[in-house]
Amino acid sequence: MRLVRLLEKTPMILKYKLSSFFIILVVLSHNVFAYKKLPPKFFIDYELFQFIKLRNVDIEKTQISSGEIKLNFERKNKNYDLNIKLTTKKFLKLYGDKVLDSQGSIHKKGLSFDTFVLKDLKKPKKNIRVLYSKKKERVLIEYKKQITEKQNIKNLLDIPSLILQFHFEKSKPKYTFDFIDGRKIRKVIYQKIKDEKITIDNNIYMTELYEGTVPLVKNSEHFVWLSKENYRIPIKIRFKMKGGLMIDKKIKRSNLVLKN
Repeated sequence: MRLVRLLEKTPMILKYKLSSFFIILVVLSHNVFAYKKLPPKFFIDYELFQFIKLRNVDIEKTQISSGEIKLNFERKNKNYDLNIKLTTKKFLKLYGDKVLDSQGSIHKKGLSFDTFVLKDLKKPKKNIRVLYSKKKERVLIEYKKQITEKQNIKNLLDIPSLILQFHFEKSKPKYTFDFIDGRKIRKVIYQKIKDEKITIDNNIYMTELYEGTVPLVKNSEHFVWLSKENYRIPIKIRFKMKGGLMIDKKIKRSNLVLKN
């Protein structure tokens, strides 16, 4: 109740490591209406792989399965519930397992969250709860029993809604999104590189490849392959960890009909 009352007065931001953002998203030629409307209920499973890159050559044959991400979406009328579960193993186990839940409303321009909950299963004391009022441009974050707030925050995405935002956007050379990243609000900028056909587990996907960067953040470069077919969702994401270790997030299964 205290958090709700504070939301009526003033707002603020959240603490969330960039490395976790990339893992989850890690974090991303047609008009938007050419894509199918998202069904009221669906799931997408991704598998995480780690491999080494030497002298700009990807040693993908050395890929090691290092975890999975399970995304579940459900819509009732204009409200949605988007749940993401990150399960790690091998090297990525250092980051721990996490559960993210985003709730809010769905519009033609995308998902507008009003509640975002991050559960750190390895370190529960780091659990975070965020309330966002887009109408009042206010954000409240509850972290370690303390509440912080900021105002004049417009068109903010949380991590789960950012993953699906491309589906609601027209294809274009550049995107800029604001998202919550820790105690600061960051911008992520995506520049289109090319159209590319990729193969995952003998399945061929027609995609658009984008390079993403978070301004002023070192080693924030990452790559997102977006489907060009029925649903404009990430098919694959690649980013770099410290020490040169590369991480791929690849689609594994979904009940969405991804191909025409």
